[in-house]
Amino acid sequence: MRVLAKVTPTAEQLPLISRNRPGTELIRGAAGSGKTTTALLRLQSLIGMFLSRRKRQQSSDPVRALVLTYNRTLSGYIDALAQAQVNTGSQIELSISTFGRWARNKIGNPQIIDGARRSQLIFGFVKNLHLPMDFLLEEVEYVMGRYLPETLDNYLNARRDGRGITPRMERSLRTALLKEVIRPYQQWIDDKGLWDWNDLAIQLANEQFNPLYDIIVADETQDFSANQIRAISNQLAPVHSLTLIVDTAQRIYARGFTWQEAGIRIRPENSARLERNHRNTVEIAEFASPLVTGIPMDDDATIPDFSSCTRHGPKPIMVRGTFSDQTKFAIKYIQDKIDLDTESVAFLHPKGGGWFKHLREKLLRAGLTFVEITRSSAWPRGPENIALSTLHSAKGLEFDHVFLIGLNAELLPHGDDENDDSLIKLRRLLAMGAGRAKRSIILGYKREDASKLMNYLKPATYAAIDL
Repeated sequence: MRVLAKVTPTAEQLPLISRNRPGTELIRGAAGSGKTTTALLRLQSLIGMFLSRRKRQQSSDPVRALVLTYNRTLSGYIDALAQAQVNTGSQIELSISTFGRWARNKIGNPQIIDGARRSQLIFGFVKNLHLPMDFLLEEVEYVMGRYLPETLDNYLNARRDGRGITPRMERSLRTALLKEVIRPYQQWIDDKGLWDWNDLAIQLANEQFNPLYDIIVADETQDFSANQIRAISNQLAPVHSLTLIVDTAQRIYARGFTWQEAGIRIRPENSARLERNHRNTVEIAEFASPLVTGIPMDDDATIPDFSSCTRHGPKPIMVRGTFSDQTKFAIKYIQDKIDLDTESVAFLHPKGGGWFKHLREKLLRAGLTFVEITRSSAWPRGPENIALSTLHSAKGLEFDHVFLIGLNAELLPHGDDENDDSLIKLRRLLAMGAGRAKRSIILGYKREDASKLMNYLKPATYAAIDL
């Protein structure tokens, strides 16, 4: 599977790459602005700075660098990029990992509670909380990830950054959530000698584990929790460089906190913003823009400067018909219009897994080989240039052509209110998926089961085809 070729820094990236100094650097970047390549170019430059420092000190200690991402697929992709673009040697120890895998290894691989068992327990503690179950699980994740155990009561009066305003969480509901669900759950896993994933972050936030790191780059930090940021900060050497890459306009997990409460001091002199969209064509940018227009944004969100797009390509296509017909259309499009020797293709889906069964069969019958990259920690090195992935696992990646078919309402549930948290998250998720495309994008859904999300797209920006 193809990855990015070596890149030449843009005018926006150059100051960030050359700004080598100890301390924290926050890079706010829009979708398509080159955040990941900036992170790797900056990593290369920082390694050189610390190597020079070791030489001046006549120290034989290696330079220890860590790159953290939120999901495994992006971790594998960045690892492949780093091998191609970052010069390493015997004096450099470079690790690239997800936060969860890194934290677990750092602590010594404690036993983590199974995800399904965790959900069952939380639901079992619920008594009088009349909230959608998916929302409830996310709210528990949000609270436990934002606050340390000794500061959980701060949740009762705090602004729920990153969680929207619908459903409402009044103080009485918050009190019940802490008393009836979160604290009993924490006590249960303590009694059983198990760990929650959030416990890893808390442990690392409270205790240092040698060796410490000279350089840490954390990508897509809008999907990290406050406790994870505290943990990362606590594992840095006394003289260090910490680079945080963020765009809350693309947040797709139940997160939200202020840098100050996480112990990070951000000032104008140690923050920068990447706005120019270098990935998408004009047509793709105009198509995706309405999905995020009007969504509440904070200071860490960056709306891409779509006017900076200079490349043109085909108009996005919206196909409406059965999933079988959508699949036929997609395969014919690949066969007629895409050179798989030089171009990459991604089929992205909200659910993945069994939902790809029909697509797998049709691709194989058509003689089109593919790889499945959902939650894969190693980037595929074979010649296949068609990838199947969930939307969540595609975060941070890019492909020449993207197919988002099977986008029926049943797979995209949300409330009716415009401020509904699930609706806002889905708008961000779909915009993120569309933004993975460099050259073309095709969406598809069953006409009689259209999601409300399709209403946000402007008909003038796509070609509609009824199958």
